[in-house]
Amino acid sequence: MGIGLILLVVLGVVGFFLAKKLGLLGFVLTLGNRGRSRFRRSESDGQTIFNVTPARPSLTALAAIAVGVAFLMNVETLEFIAFFGLMPLIMGLLAFPIGARYRQPAIITITDDAVRSGGKTWPRGEIVDFNVRQGSRVNTDEPPLVIHRTPDGGLIYSRSSFEMISRILNRRMIERSYFVSLRTRAGSDETVLSGGLTLDCAEALQRDLREALSTNAKVSLGGVA
Repeated sequence: MGIGLILLVVLGVVGFFLAKKLGLLGFVLTLGNRGRSRFRRSESDGQTIFNVTPARPSLTALAAIAVGVAFLMNVETLEFIAFFGLMPLIMGLLAFPIGARYRQPAIITITDDAVRSGGKTWPRGEIVDFNVRQGSRVNTDEPPLVIHRTPDGGLIYSRSSFEMISRILNRRMIERSYFVSLRTRAGSDETVLSGGLTLDCAEALQRDLREALSTNAKVSLGGVA
């Protein structure tokens, strides 16, 4: 068995356990989705129903992983050069889990007395608000400049290429990692209703959830929509 194949098997086993622990299986199932998340709102029997479809993960991170794996699989022909594949592989693997935990389709139902999602129910009177959060706090700022002195005494300012590319990958994933959460009067803890969203979709969903909750409250209290 070639070294490249052994590496691939090891990476596959590690990847499976990471996928199970971090929720990456549902993440992989969204690869066929559009690059922007969306939701569809409908009314049925006095209920307001939101069907939310998350955005697919950035294919740039997936491409980096593929390049890294391709290099490592050819270690017998590329020899030492093949191990340069570890760089894109690591960058892709670090970016890939961003937003993965909540990246799955969601159905949110608002009635005149409750909000339901994912098998859970919250009484309307206990709900304080719906919030939009970013799915990762990973640093995506430009890396700091590094000063190098040339043989003739001059100075060269540069940034780490590895850091720059890694942060670009992270930024692309974070752009699709927003989620909408619900907070009740019980405390500061929030429950995620839908994730893997682009910011515009998350904010629109938040506004519509607030509006639907307010409308259903009026119907419940006064019978006026």
